[in-house]
Amino acid sequence: MSVFEFYTVLLSFVVSLGVASLLSAIARLVQEAGRVKFSWSYALWTIAIFNLMITFWIKSWSYYDTFELRLAHAGPPLLLAIVGYLACGLATPSIPGEGVIDLDAFHERQGRKYMLAITIFMAVAIFQGALMGDFRFDSADMPWDIAVLAGLGLLALVSAMLLRVRWIQILAPVIFLTSSVFYYQRLIGW
Repeated sequence: MSVFEFYTVLLSFVVSLGVASLLSAIARLVQEAGRVKFSWSYALWTIAIFNLMITFWIKSWSYYDTFELRLAHAGPPLLLAIVGYLACGLATPSIPGEGVIDLDAFHERQGRKYMLAITIFMAVAIFQGALMGDFRFDSADMPWDIAVLAGLGLLALVSAMLLRVRWIQILAPVIFLTSSVFYYQRLIGW
């Protein structure tokens, strides 16, 4: 097992714990469907966070050939995994034993926290990209990659500030999900 493979196991644990908390919450919400007040805003942001974690996990493999076990290479991906885990945890509602489970109210109470976690995630992703050599200044893609990450971080920040503007709470995660389709096409040729 290479050093990179050993290290990605650690990243996979952190990513898996975050994704597991989201999936467990979804399973519990389905079990308690009769008590759940559904929220499109919450659902779309949850899918966007799930997708962000999967995208991060897939992207981490692209460092296979260049990874070195030193702080500049190992720190940012681990920090990204931790921030992603926190976004997942913050987006995971607790399910009370009885009463209505109001996902709109949960999104209104907690949404700002998981959107700020996404904003921090995007800032760290830019930092990681710079340290790992993703943004080559002689490449036409460099400004595009930074602009997309910065734009998504800014979108999450604006969404956090405008938490009660319903159309933003629907449109912003749709933009996140749409941008990942283009990212997947570039990253792995889908």
